[in-house]
Amino acid sequence: MRTATILICALGALVWLLFAYATFFSGSDPATRGLDVIAGVLMSALFAATIGPSAFLVWKGFAPRAALGLALAYPLILILLLIAAILAF
Repeated sequence: MRTATILICALGALVWLLFAYATFFSGSDPATRGLDVIAGVLMSALFAATIGPSAFLVWKGFAPRAALGLALAYPLILILLLIAAILAF
């Protein structure tokens, strides 16, 4: 369970880096640039609220099920937000 949590945390960090790069350094229209930055800030906050504590719990060896649950929460919330955005537009 520890190895799976570490892999999910690493993949979550990779996804966050790609998303942060795409939102903070996007060459989009200046009129919508603020929306990109807000999306990047919200995804960074979500990352800090899920992957951060999960990585800490794995590092300390506490609550492996809670750590796995937090690690899985980040990609699941991203998928739900993507589906909501697709349905909204």
